[in-house]
Amino acid sequence: MDENQNAANADTTGQNGIGAQAPNQLEQEWTDKGNAAAQDEDYERAADAFQKAIDANPTNARARYNLALAQQFLGDSESAVAGYRRAIDLDPQLIDAYTNLGNLYGELGMHEEELETFQQALEFDQGTDELYLSVGDSYLAQNMYEDAIQAYRQALILNAENSLAADNLRDARERVNAQLRRIMEQERRVDEDPSDTSRYAELATLYLDMRHYDQALSVANQMLGLDPEDRTVYDTLAAVYEAMGDPDQAGDAYERIVSMAPDDAEAWEHLGTWRSLQGETEEAIRAYEQAVQLDPSRYTARFSLAEAYLELERYDDAVNAYQALVKAENDLDQDDLAAAYAGLADSYNSMGRYDDAIQTSQTLLEQSEDDPEGYYQLATAYDALGRHEEAIENYEDAIDSDPLNADYYNDLADTFREVKRYDEALEMAQQAIAMDPSMILAYETLSQIHEEMGHPEEAAAAMEQANTLRAARE
Repeated sequence: MDENQNAANADTTGQNGIGAQAPNQLEQEWTDKGNAAAQDEDYERAADAFQKAIDANPTNARARYNLALAQQFLGDSESAVAGYRRAIDLDPQLIDAYTNLGNLYGELGMHEEELETFQQALEFDQGTDELYLSVGDSYLAQNMYEDAIQAYRQALILNAENSLAADNLRDARERVNAQLRRIMEQERRVDEDPSDTSRYAELATLYLDMRHYDQALSVANQMLGLDPEDRTVYDTLAAVYEAMGDPDQAGDAYERIVSMAPDDAEAWEHLGTWRSLQGETEEAIRAYEQAVQLDPSRYTARFSLAEAYLELERYDDAVNAYQALVKAENDLDQDDLAAAYAGLADSYNSMGRYDDAIQTSQTLLEQSEDDPEGYYQLATAYDALGRHEEAIENYEDAIDSDPLNADYYNDLADTFREVKRYDEALEMAQQAIAMDPSMILAYETLSQIHEEMGHPEEAAAAMEQANTLRAARE
C-alpha cells in the first residue's frame, strides 16, 4: 500500500464534521465487511460493501472515502477522484481524502488541481512534513522551483530526518541555479549587442520559464522601445501577457501581429482565442474565419470556429462547420472525429432537432465506444423528448465514462427531479457541487430540488450561494 493511501478503517464515528452521528447498525455492518475485504486485498468486494454503507447513510464521509480508496486500488482513478471530492464536501477536515486526492491528480497529470488540493489540506493541517513534501513535489512538477524550495524547507523544519525532502530540495535548488546561470549568460549576450531584439526575446523567454513575469515584461518593453515595428517584439509581448493571463493585452498584441502579418493563420487563431476569452465572440469568429480561410487544414481553428458559432447561437453555421469536420474524417484522428460528432449532436440539440441529435450521438458511440459526450448528447435529446428513463440511463453511462464532469451530474440531478426521484436528485446535485464548487447552475438545481422536497431553508441557502457566486463572477 502506498504510504499516502491511508487504509480504510471502521471508525466512522466523529468523521463527518459538525453534527456527525454514530453509524447505524446496517451502515456499520457493511463498513466492517468492507474493511475485512480490504484487509484481504479483495477491493471489488470492499467497494461493493462500502457502497452499501453509503446507501445506508449517504452523509457518511468516511464511507465515501473508503469507497474511493477501494476504487483507487482497483485502478479506477477518476471514480476515486469523484469519491474523494464528495467525501471532502461532506467533511472538509478529512485530511486523508485531500492527501489521496492530491496524489491521484498528480498521477493524472492534473498538477494545478493537485497543488490546490494540497493547499486546501494545509488550511486544516499545518504540521505534517509529508504534506509539505507533497506540496513541494507538485510545485516541482510544474517547474515552480522557488516555491518548491520553500515547501521542502518547511518539511525539513517539521522533520529534519525527511531524507526525500532534503534530496528534492537539493534538486530544486540546482534547477534554480541552472536557470540563473542561463539568465546570466543571456544577459551577457544582450550586452554584447544591445540593439539585437532577438537576444532580448530569448532573455524574456528565460524569465517566463522562471515565472518572473515582471522581468519578462520589462525586457519586452525594452524591445518595444528599440523597434516598435519589429514582429518579434509583439510575439514576445503576446507570450508574456499569455503567461500572465491578461486577455486584453494578449489580444491587443495579436491584433498588432495580424496587422503586420495578415497572412499568418496561426496568429489569427490566437487572436480568436483571446477575443473569445474576452467575451468578444463576434470578433473571435471573424478571427477564426480568417485563420480557416488562410489555412483550411488548420483544424484547431475550425473547431474553435464551430464552438464560437454554437456559443453565439448561430446554430446553422455551427451545424455546417461540424458537418464539414465530420466529412474530413480521413484527416482527423479518432479523438478529433469524436469531438466533431459530439459538437454536431450538441448543435442539433440546441436547435431542437432531437432526432438528428440522437442519430448523430448513436453514430458517435458506434465509432467511439463509451464516449462520454456521445452518451451525454444522447441523454440530452431523450430528456428534451420527455423520455426520462432513457435519459437517466445515458447520463449514468456518461458519468461512468467520465466521472469528473460536473455537468453530467447536474443534468442527471435535474432529470431525477423531473421524475420526482428526489433523493437521487439531491445526491447528484451535491456531487456536481463537490466536483465544481463554483458551478452556479448546480446550486440552482439543488435549490429547486429542496424547494420541491419541502425544504424551504435549504432551498434558500442553496440559492443564496448561487447568487453569491454570480455576484463574485460579475
